[in-house]
Amino acid sequence: MFKYLTIFLIFIAFNSNAQYTITGNVVNAADKTPLPLATAFINNTDIANTTNQDGTFILKDVIAGRCRLLVKIIGYQTYQAVLNVSGNINLKDIELTPSNDSLAEVTIKAKPKLSACFPVFETEFFGNSTFARQCKILNPYDIKFYDIDARGGFSARSDKFIEIENDALGYKIIFLLNFFVKDINTSNVYFGGESYFEEMKGTPKQQKEWRMNRLECYQGSMMQLFRSIKSDSLSENGFRIKRASRGKNRYYNKNAITVDPYDPQAAADADAMSDNFGIDADYDNSTYIAQLQNGFLTGKELLLKTNQKDMYAIKGISAKDTSLNSLFIEHVKNIVPVVNGNPVSPFWIWHSSITFFMFINKNKPYLVFNNNGKILNPGVINIDGYMLWQTRVGTMLPYDYIPML
Repeated sequence: MFKYLTIFLIFIAFNSNAQYTITGNVVNAADKTPLPLATAFINNTDIANTTNQDGTFILKDVIAGRCRLLVKIIGYQTYQAVLNVSGNINLKDIELTPSNDSLAEVTIKAKPKLSACFPVFETEFFGNSTFARQCKILNPYDIKFYDIDARGGFSARSDKFIEIENDALGYKIIFLLNFFVKDINTSNVYFGGESYFEEMKGTPKQQKEWRMNRLECYQGSMMQLFRSIKSDSLSENGFRIKRASRGKNRYYNKNAITVDPYDPQAAADADAMSDNFGIDADYDNSTYIAQLQNGFLTGKELLLKTNQKDMYAIKGISAKDTSLNSLFIEHVKNIVPVVNGNPVSPFWIWHSSITFFMFINKNKPYLVFNNNGKILNPGVINIDGYMLWQTRVGTMLPYDYIPML
């Protein structure tokens, strides 16, 4: 029997299969004149368009539910609105206010110099995986770095869209970086922003490879995890979950190389560095460890229905034992190892797994998500383990992604 939870969020019930259209008219707030070539998009999807000469735009195939609409053009402050889509929406006039930067005197500057922080930023932003190493930022000079610490900490943001090409997944990602913080004291990285996806053009062979890579990226992802909880198909999708008691890992080594276990080449490289330079290569280097409860949980046991249709929740702390304050999650899959772009053997299958802990804030103990596996309150969770690398931009998929070959 399902458990029910009342969530006091402003959601409108919807049919998750329905698709609608959003239209609008973008104008200058100062004089009400139309703004052509502004970009309107739904955050973290491939739904985007530019305004016409009269300032109008149309976004098609918007999935019903809660979404974030953004409109941006250089020289103006970004417009943001959370929409509850249950039918076609006409937004009338969207007024954009000129930004302070647009009023500044234009001067000719010398060619900018790329910050020394940029290589570290790339690694942390994209992650440490095969897919991440095939990502490229096309306009790196538009990223501004601040609070640079001699020990390696810094922060960054972008006033313009960062343009990213992911040659592994066949996406061009347009990303507005609101904040990025590398905290050297805690060894944590935080970043957030708004983005939309564009399909790259390729040959039929490339498109097939992109579809396979997207599926590989999807497997074991947070998106697949929450979709599997909702459909009560955790084991069928390779997930095993136990409740756990959180504790510090006294063997945690912040100087070790943390390796993506799905990447045989990275593991081999890390082992070589460990042998040659005496640097530890850790494959289970979590900051925290936990005592695990016996028995795996099913999606039905985890899932809480809310008072909003197609919105669900899970609770981080066990109702029966409050010492069980986190979830231990393992994802198992069989993959063919690839070295130098070629399978090692079409007959040898490597059985691999990743493990990670999910902690939900005890003061806000419910994590809420929708049918697509999109987390609606991401600020309540902390993740420790290999899922950290899976949640970086190098493996990011649009929220409306549908697995296919």
